[in-house]
Amino acid sequence: MTPFRAIGGMVTADHGPIRLIEARALAAAYAREAAIGDGAWRAIALSRAEALDSAVREATDWRRAAGWADPDAADAHARRPPRGAP
Repeated sequence: MTPFRAIGGMVTADHGPIRLIEARALAAAYAREAAIGDGAWRAIALSRAEALDSAVREATDWRRAAGWADPDAADAHARRPPRGAP
């Protein structure tokens, strides 16, 4: 099971939603790690990069189908608790 997926136009992880811009940056970081890593870590990093890329594509497609011309703009409208809130 992958730690990242798209649900209802959001990229989610076990700790909650991730903004698209953050998900793209995290995918790129995992891809860089996979490029320089070896063995098990390379496989894990590559798997996570691919899962994030897929989730971003799915969330973007969902948001466009829902009428968002700029899929990233939907993140500004998402309701989330302030950082540090329980």
